[in-house]
Amino acid sequence: MEDFTHILPGDKPFYKYEKDRKEKCAFLTLNRPEKRNAVPESADEELVAAIDDWENDDNVKSVIVIGNGKHFCGGHDLGGWGGLDMTSDAPRSERRDPQRVQLTRQIVGRPRTLGRLFLSMKPTIAAVRGVCIEMGNMIQLYCDMTIASETARIGNLGQTIGISGITTARPYISLIGQKRYREMVTTGKLVSGKEAELWGLVNRAVPDDQLEAEVMATVRRIALLPIDGIVTGKAFTALVYSEMGLVASFIEAGFGHSLGAFKLAHEEDEFHFFKTAREEGISAAIGARNQRYREAPISRGLIIGEEAGIGF
Repeated sequence: MEDFTHILPGDKPFYKYEKDRKEKCAFLTLNRPEKRNAVPESADEELVAAIDDWENDDNVKSVIVIGNGKHFCGGHDLGGWGGLDMTSDAPRSERRDPQRVQLTRQIVGRPRTLGRLFLSMKPTIAAVRGVCIEMGNMIQLYCDMTIASETARIGNLGQTIGISGITTARPYISLIGQKRYREMVTTGKLVSGKEAELWGLVNRAVPDDQLEAEVMATVRRIALLPIDGIVTGKAFTALVYSEMGLVASFIEAGFGHSLGAFKLAHEEDEFHFFKTAREEGISAAIGARNQRYREAPISRGLIIGEEAGIGF
């Protein structure tokens, strides 16, 4: 295994990027286990750099996306995502970028970051264990395949801060249908890896101790194909995705986040996640959100546990 993290921008990259020449694959590791691999905004440029590299390396026939430690990804790192630093005490006008900056960041940025992952010319495989929430769920969604641990917890928990549906809806609906999609984004439902397999959200779920072996078996099958065939197949798939309208989801979600996600009005008796975050800190806001859901009536699958305590 060769470490290529040094090609990523920044002094302390979020991702770890490696290549296994023997297996003809690359590993992109979400590498902040102390925060359950919550993704900072700075990681966008790192992702682009890694994709640029693996797409130009003919010895890389597939890419494994995995989390370091017990979890795949706990969501966004909320301290500054989207031009809003919720940990600051400065006036709102000083904490938030102008609308034009946010729109440019979202509508230009999403297609060139997550969009690049979705349309990458090399097959991508997400290996999911532990929590896979919000940003984590989007990352696995945009990989060609997802193999999950049976005990993984997958969903869009971040929607419970109030936005309830502003995400990349088209790919989710195409996989799991509109009913399950709407339940996932309005209740914050987390499903196990086994249930996610039944939904069609992941390819398959395996016992946790078999996850790496199952992923590597898939990598080795892909490696039997000629590189020209692999890239041609991905290029054709990208064309089909575009014709299906799936690519439009990046601009839609970017527009929704810029104009809706951070501008909600709240009644006096409603919980205001961002206000609590500004006044008491991110950890207090997440704790208050989780407490509200612990006290809510529970139906099958509606689980918000302590393991989901970091991230969106």
